[in-house]
Amino acid sequence: MSGKDTTSHLARFVKMHWFKISLVAFLLFLIFKKDFSFTINLNAPAPTETTMPPSRQPVQQEPPPKRETFTEQAKQQSMTPPPEQGVLDRFDFSSILGGSNEQLKDELYRIDSETVVAYIERFGRVARSEQKKFGIPASIILANALLHSQAGKNESSSRTNNHFGLACTDDWIGEKWEKDGDCYRVYENAWTSFRDHSFFLTTGTFADLRRLDSKDYKGWAKAMEKKEYTKSDDLADQLIEVIEKWRLYEID
Repeated sequence: MSGKDTTSHLARFVKMHWFKISLVAFLLFLIFKKDFSFTINLNAPAPTETTMPPSRQPVQQEPPPKRETFTEQAKQQSMTPPPEQGVLDRFDFSSILGGSNEQLKDELYRIDSETVVAYIERFGRVARSEQKKFGIPASIILANALLHSQAGKNESSSRTNNHFGLACTDDWIGEKWEKDGDCYRVYENAWTSFRDHSFFLTTGTFADLRRLDSKDYKGWAKAMEKKEYTKSDDLADQLIEVIEKWRLYEID
């Protein structure tokens, strides 16, 4: 058979069986491609497994104590500036929990007027801010602070930032300072003392005081005496006298 006849015969064969030939070629292509891909994958380095860090589970919060308090972990907060001029004009000057308020008042009156005025000016806006948030008259806050810190000069306020003579209680979780068998709360700064005093006067035994008018300093003073903020039986008179002597009601 000549070459021409062979070519012609092959052409007729391809023409008659083109579909089968195409199918076989396609299958061979797939087999070759799969084998080629498998060979490449065998030569490729094994992928490195990335370990994802375990997600942080939310910390289970301990149930809050019956009275909210501040501790040494409280955030640092700067004291607010003194009140604007005119709010605290020149004044007409002439405990520790369980202590004698009469003694505290007498000691306060022996402090020079400049020291008392400076204390009022320093904490006037702080007291007003607490009044706005908790409804306690600012005059009550300042008078109570003046009596129990002696205008910031007694040992309790200077060593512990405790401006209200607040004693340790079962629910207190902060630092403590003991003196003469008594335990007192320790604060990281004066502001936290003022805030804890606000919580103290508006929760627990004193919770119903929040129903009083925020400018009724006499009502608040009498209610604090009735609730036995101290053992003194004349706490209301002491607070009212301090408020009126130094016109603290003007800050309310």
